[in-house]
Amino acid sequence: MRNLKRMKAALLVGVLVFTGCAQSGLRIGNTVTLCCPGNYADYEAYRLQTENMPLFLSDWAVEMFDSAFQERGLERNDQINDLIVTMSYRHVNLDPETEDVNPFIRQETIDVELRYIAVINISMRETRSGEEVWAGEVSRIHTVSPGEFMHEGPARIAFQETFRDLLIGYPGRD
Repeated sequence: MRNLKRMKAALLVGVLVFTGCAQSGLRIGNTVTLCCPGNYADYEAYRLQTENMPLFLSDWAVEMFDSAFQERGLERNDQINDLIVTMSYRHVNLDPETEDVNPFIRQETIDVELRYIAVINISMRETRSGEEVWAGEVSRIHTVSPGEFMHEGPARIAFQETFRDLLIGYPGRD
């Protein structure tokens, strides 16, 4: 079982490296995973919901996505909308010794460096039909030493740029 998890993690890292998504610094990789079965010209408003997002990340990741998506010509309206956007978080620990450690619940007794891939999946579904019409993900490899913390300012800028880049091919209402 552990070998299967290691193989999956190695495969994921390999895919990220060979597709140009592995990052250094604050660059966040992104990829569109589903595009274009929808009626994009008809979409005017969206509702946004999150799943499994760490509290410290949720508010400003949503804010940065909202800003980038609104630049594409849509308006956020959580009551009346054409699309439901779901942002969901997951992470993959890259070291077998720390695979059961949650990187966001750091206990003082854990004094090892953590290496993991943080992934935010973004899914868009039509409100009426429930059909998924667009999907993508952003990801970044993290190495966190004991005592380190999130630098929110630079991360906000990186998220803003990444969401803009991810949505650049979104078939807007031109």
